[in-house]
Amino acid sequence: MVESLPSEPAESTRRGAADPTKRLLVVALAALLIVGGAVAWRVTGNPAASPTVAKLAPPPKNPQLDALIETTRALQDSQQQAIDQLQEVQDLLRAQQAETKKASDRVAGLSARLDTLQQSFASIAPPVTEEAVPDKAEPAPRAQTSKAKSGRSARTKRQRNARR
Repeated sequence: MVESLPSEPAESTRRGAADPTKRLLVVALAALLIVGGAVAWRVTGNPAASPTVAKLAPPPKNPQLDALIETTRALQDSQQQAIDQLQEVQDLLRAQQAETKKASDRVAGLSARLDTLQQSFASIAPPVTEEAVPDKAEPAPRAQTSKAKSGRSARTKRQRNARR
């Protein structure tokens, strides 16, 4: 019984443990071969599923399925037309918004210029005008209506008050 449980590992075990990189290399090589074989089989195709099998059994014609396919295609076409029209409308809207912004900027600039002009005119004092003094040598015409007389009398009163 003592021989079945040796205190030292067997020589074959030491060789495997002594070189783990060789074992890893063998496993990697085997995995690479398996993956390469799968890729080659996939690329060349499955010989059981050859195109001749597809030629033997053509799909049956179904008028309902054909009508559904045509309807789907028509819906896709109309959807694409709607998308194209929507894009055109969006482009027009962007152009209009750009024009509106330009006009708004112009109005803002003109408004600023108008404000500066108003301020410059407000800062200028109005010219002092001397009121015309009527000559006493010239008599006023006598054929005036009562409205004209009342307007003139109010005016002459103001002129007299201004002289004082």
